[in-house]
Amino acid sequence: MLILTRKPGQALTIRPEQDLDPTTPVGSLFVDGAIRIEVTGVQGMQVRLGVVAHPGFRILREELLTFPTAGPLPATARLALARKLKVVMLMRHMSSARLAEAAGLSLTTVRAAESGAGVLYLDDLEKLARLLGVSVAELFREPGRTPEELAVMALLEGE
Repeated sequence: MLILTRKPGQALTIRPEQDLDPTTPVGSLFVDGAIRIEVTGVQGMQVRLGVVAHPGFRILREELLTFPTAGPLPATARLALARKLKVVMLMRHMSSARLAEAAGLSLTTVRAAESGAGVLYLDDLEKLARLLGVSVAELFREPGRTPEELAVMALLEGE
C-alpha cells in the first residue's frame, strides 16, 4: 500500500505505466480487484490516503508530475492554444480555478495548458472547449479575430 498525504486542492494521479503494453486487456489490470483508496488518517486539513493498485498503474502526487515541453503538437500550436485559452477565459469571466473545477480537472492541469507547457488529453480539451462555449478547433486559432478578442488581448498586453 502506498501512503500519501493530501491537502485541500491537491490531487493524486493514477495512470498506466508508460511501458505498459497497449494491447494489455483492461480486465487483467483489475484481476486482483479494483483500485482501492483508503483514508488512513485525518489531521487538520490534511488527509492521509492509502492506495492499492495493480503494478501496471503508476500512482503519483500531482505536483511531482513532469510535463513535457515537446510532444505530438508543434510548439506553435501549444502557444496558440495557451493564448486562446487565456483570452477566452477572460471573455467568459472564468478563472483557472473555476474552469478546472467545472471541468473536473486539476488546477495544475489547467494552468499548465494556459502556459503552453501542459499535457491535455483530448477529452479534457473537449470539456474545456464546451465550458468556454467554443469548438476544440477554435481553441487552436490565434486570438484576435473578433473585436472582443482584440480588446482582451490589449488588456493582457498591458499587464
